[in-house]
Amino acid sequence: MNKLSTTLSLTLIAMLAGSIQLASAAEKNYSLALSKPGEPVSIDIEVYRGSITLVGYKGDTIEISAKTSPFSGKDNDLKKVKAPISNNNPTRSNKGLKSVKSQSMRLEIEEDNNDVEISSEFSNQHVDLVIKVPQRSSIEVELHKGGDINIDGISGGLELEAYGGMIIAKNILGPIVAETARTDIVVSFSNLAKTSPSSLTSHMGNVDITLAKKVAANVNVQTYRGEIFSGLDKDFVVIDEIKKNKKGQKQKIMLGGIMQAKVNGGGQVLSLTSYSGNLYIRKEK
Repeated sequence: MNKLSTTLSLTLIAMLAGSIQLASAAEKNYSLALSKPGEPVSIDIEVYRGSITLVGYKGDTIEISAKTSPFSGKDNDLKKVKAPISNNNPTRSNKGLKSVKSQSMRLEIEEDNNDVEISSEFSNQHVDLVIKVPQRSSIEVELHKGGDINIDGISGGLELEAYGGMIIAKNILGPIVAETARTDIVVSFSNLAKTSPSSLTSHMGNVDITLAKKVAANVNVQTYRGEIFSGLDKDFVVIDEIKKNKKGQKQKIMLGGIMQAKVNGGGQVLSLTSYSGNLYIRKEK
C-alpha cells in the first residue's frame, strides 16, 4: 500500500487512538470529505485482522464506522517461538503485575486528491469496518485474517484479496479481480464493464456467480478437482489458449482445460477458477 504525503493521517490517528471508555471494544465514526467532489475516487484498504464491508451510495463523502476489539485467540498457522535466554536477555518476572489490554483504536486514514488509504496493520487488534463510499469508487482491498469482505452497489473496478475469509459482492459492474485462499467467492453482476477482463479465483473454495439478464460476456471456467454447475442457456465448449511473448520468440499453447460459454452473444471475458472447489454459474430469473 503506497503511503500518501498528507497530514490528514496524523490528525485522524490522534483522534481515533484516544482513550475509549469501553471495557473490551472501541468504536468510532468518521465522515471524510473528498478533495474533489464529483470526480473519480480511488480507495485502498488493508486490514491485518477483521472484516470489511463497503456499500456504494449516491454521495460525495466517505462514511467510516470502525469497531475494534483486542485479539485474544490463536492462529493455527502461527507458532510461538521463544527467544533464547542469555545474560543480555534475561527472563523478567511479572509477579505482582497485571496485564493491561489496550482499549484505544489504531486506524490510519489518508486522503489526497480523492486517493484514499485506510489501514489497520496491528496483529493484536480485530477491526470491523463498515464504509459507505461513492458508487463510482474504484476499490482495492487486502484482508489477511479474520472475517469476510462484503461489497454492495459499487460500479467502479474492484481488486479484492482475502486470505482467511470469504469475498461476497453484489450489484456490481466490474471489472473485478478477486482471490481467496480457502473460502468461497460469491458475486452477483448487475452488468459487466467492457473496460477490462474480470477474474475470480479460489484456491480451496467455491466460486458462485449470478449474471443479470442483460449481461453479455465470454464466461471461461476451469477447475482441477471440483465440478461445474451451469444455469446458462448456452453450453460450455472447450477452447484452446495460445500465449506469445511480446517479442514473438516464445509461445505457449494450452489444449483443453478451459471451457467457455458466450452469454448474450459474448462480450468481455469473465474467468472463473477453482483448484479444489466447485464453480456455480447462475442466471438471474
